Amino acid sequence: MTTDNKQISASHFSLSDNFFQLVENVLTETIIHKNVDSYFGEPRDEIREHYRQLTKWSDFRIFIPILFNFFHGIELLLKGANYKVGFPLKEPNHRLSDHYSKFIVNYPTTSKVSIILKKYIFPTQLNCKILKDFYELNNINDSSRFYEVFKYPAEKSLQKSFDYMDLKNLGDEGIAFFNQIIKDIQTLRVESEKI
Repeated sequence: MTTDNKQISASHFSLSDNFFQLVENVLTETIIHKNVDSYFGEPRDEIREHYRQLTKWSDFRIFIPILFNFFHGIELLLKGANYKVGFPLKEPNHRLSDHYSKFIVNYPTTSKVSIILKKYIFPTQLNCKILKDFYELNNINDSSRFYEVFKYPAEKSLQKSFDYMDLKNLGDEGIAFFNQIIKDIQTLRVESEKI
């Protein structure tokens, strides 16, 4: 591995951890605040501002941008790992499936990392139902298009808007999912140091 690849790889891993830390911090606050999405108190003069403050950590306000940051952290982790062995993709892109395929070739024995990444990049009803339901609703195959799906409200052609209802007002199911993401980030952090 050249010095440039070593430095590029380390930079990708470091920035990946920053994105993961942001996701972990925000999801922790969402859990602490119980993912509140409604108000049933007395009428108030400043109800809009009160409601905004009450729900500022609710999934319907923050989960879509948090997913973007989470998947960007995954992208940087995959790119960093692939740069480490000197085999990045020839054509740079954001497609997680491409980076994951290269990662599996470069690291066939990193099972914990591979299993976690596969769960989020290629979600199924059994391992990541919330994402799978969202992708099915929007005719999306996997998380490879995260850069578009969680960053813009519609496809590039503007012919189709994304429907985010499966990612909002998740209540207790959301809290369980957020706990799982936090746990997986913590595992990725430990296991990626072994790569």
